[in-house]
Amino acid sequence: MKIAVLGSTGQTGRLVLAHALERGHDVIALARRPEQVEAPASGNLRVVRADVTVPGSVATAVEGADVVVSALGITKRQDPAVLVEGARQIASAAPRVIWLTSLGMGATHGALGVVNGALLRRILRHEWDAKGLAGRAVRDAGGTTVHAGPLTGRPYRGDGHLVFAQEFRPRMIPPMAPRAGIAALMVAEAETPQCADADTVALFEHR
Repeated sequence: MKIAVLGSTGQTGRLVLAHALERGHDVIALARRPEQVEAPASGNLRVVRADVTVPGSVATAVEGADVVVSALGITKRQDPAVLVEGARQIASAAPRVIWLTSLGMGATHGALGVVNGALLRRILRHEWDAKGLAGRAVRDAGGTTVHAGPLTGRPYRGDGHLVFAQEFRPRMIPPMAPRAGIAALMVAEAETPQCADADTVALFEHR
């Protein structure tokens, strides 16, 4: 399978990239700065310069890909419109999209309860509206959104799964999500679609 990874230089995107390569897939790493892509040396990896602010560059980069897995994020110095434009370009160019976003927004609004929901919105106020619009663009195009709670660097023990957003019940304490686990679940969904055209929540059993 040919998997394109958007946001391949970010903390989670690097793990998606590595996991897809470990699984033996042909991988296209999309990056504004290709020299920043960190991945094991592999003949299955192709690094392509792509910038969502440059019309047409993303569509060209993902040509031939079976699916795009996105861990695209922004810093507080970046324009949040990058998220929306990235989602729209990917949604229009790729046959399938799996898009990482935050638990508590979009289809999971209210999932964190009133207090935690308000806190998350305050923390993400710079990008809140843009993340919501980006997720909606992906879903409107038939893609899969993966809503994750606070991301951690803890090891992944194979204890994660995706549930449909409508099946998730609000919790007082947001479910933590290891970045490595998110990478594994997104690649698994790319390989064997179980939640196509759906909003999902990533859950992990913390033992």
